[in-house]
Amino acid sequence: MHRLRLALAAGVVLSSLPRAGVAQAASELATFTQVISGTEIEIVFSRPSLRGREVIFGQQIPWGEVWTPGANMATTIRFSKDVLLSGTEVPAGHYSVWLQVLESEPWRLALHADPELPHSAHPPIASAVVHVGVERGRTEDVQESLEWDLDRIRLDGAELVMHWGRDRVVIPLEVDPGIALATPDEDAMPVVGEWHYDDSPSVPTREQVRRFTAGNPDDPTRRYFEVLVSAPRPRPIRIEYDGESGLVHFVDPLIVEAEAAFYSEEGADPVVIYGQALLPRGPGFFALALTFGGEVSAVDPQFAQIVEFVFDESGEAVSFTIRDSDDELVGSGVRAEH
Repeated sequence: MHRLRLALAAGVVLSSLPRAGVAQAASELATFTQVISGTEIEIVFSRPSLRGREVIFGQQIPWGEVWTPGANMATTIRFSKDVLLSGTEVPAGHYSVWLQVLESEPWRLALHADPELPHSAHPPIASAVVHVGVERGRTEDVQESLEWDLDRIRLDGAELVMHWGRDRVVIPLEVDPGIALATPDEDAMPVVGEWHYDDSPSVPTREQVRRFTAGNPDDPTRRYFEVLVSAPRPRPIRIEYDGESGLVHFVDPLIVEAEAAFYSEEGADPVVIYGQALLPRGPGFFALALTFGGEVSAVDPQFAQIVEFVFDESGEAVSFTIRDSDDELVGSGVRAEH
């Protein structure tokens, strides 16, 4: 009987232990992958949680410590191509990620060549392949479980973000967009100004719009094209230059109005942040790209429409044509009289 009791007790204890293959970690593993203009960024990290703790840095993680922003094994990051982090070149590769947390100075982000270090390694900053200063921000939103993310994604980069508790670290990330975005001043200024633009060759008829939208008056695409086909041709547009970013903007008020119709809701004035930009492709040639919030958001170098300018003897652009990837005419423009 005594042996039976021992066996039963042992069985109860063993049944309460985690079984192989079903045990859970306190900080679960997560993987984040994003492709930007052909560059793949992969982050693998475990996600510690606050679990009632209000202050992490300066207490659980002492000031000055070189800490992996994760748990268990070191957080890792992999770049399929060379990138820039905070303006510093980082070769393509697989790295472990570390942050030196400082009370009154910018934190230091360090990438180490060994991606298989435990979280307790605390390697010195000086041994890193790359280390850069990063700003620690404070937020009103509390992030319970540590999170890595890529924010404000655009054609040539994004913001690499670590957020835990109220602490948020943002690291500017730049990738090769595969096409030049900025235009030098000397190439941009000759095309800047007021223009008369005629896109008649590419505008659908009202009947085509009705067929495409199945006659549904609430279809936002129908609202967009109804605005687009209603205006006379040619119409005024502007070409502007942002010297700081180097972007040449193709500003078409009719497209802005059509976008507003597409995104409009009854009784609300939409905020239109979409636009177009001209990206340099050669002397007098530009690719037409989409912008979002003033930044280039989409362009396919292979299929983008191409804008070709004609210049007078003084070097000022006087006319242009826009053609698609099949060399079909999309539109044309002439400079407005001064």
